[in-house]
Amino acid sequence: MDEIRDFDLHAAWIRRAQSDLHAFLEALAARLEGALPGRVQVERKRDGLLSATRHVTAITIQIDGSRYLLDAHNHDVRASRQHEVRGVVLKTESLPLDRWLQELEDDLRRLSGTLEGARGILQDFLTS
Repeated sequence: MDEIRDFDLHAAWIRRAQSDLHAFLEALAARLEGALPGRVQVERKRDGLLSATRHVTAITIQIDGSRYLLDAHNHDVRASRQHEVRGVVLKTESLPLDRWLQELEDDLRRLSGTLEGARGILQDFLTS
């Protein structure tokens, strides 16, 4: 009897996580589009032929030589990162979602520091 109750509890948690995942993707896509214009591409699909609502099916973020991809398939999200040089993809890595988010954050932090340094140099040059 305990096994049936445990199974039902785990199934309920999985259903909740799947619905939360769609909300997470929508929020992440909106935030990235607003924060990183020109570096983010979001694909959305209609929920039905005549439906006005759409949901996120893929998010791609381009940061220097890395392309971060999230693909939503049914109730699953696949996270990967591609390394590219001059438009040629040299390597594609599948990553767990938590690691994907951490590495994206690390690359964004590096990009921010690089851009801030360049802005400071340009400002010093223009004001000297």
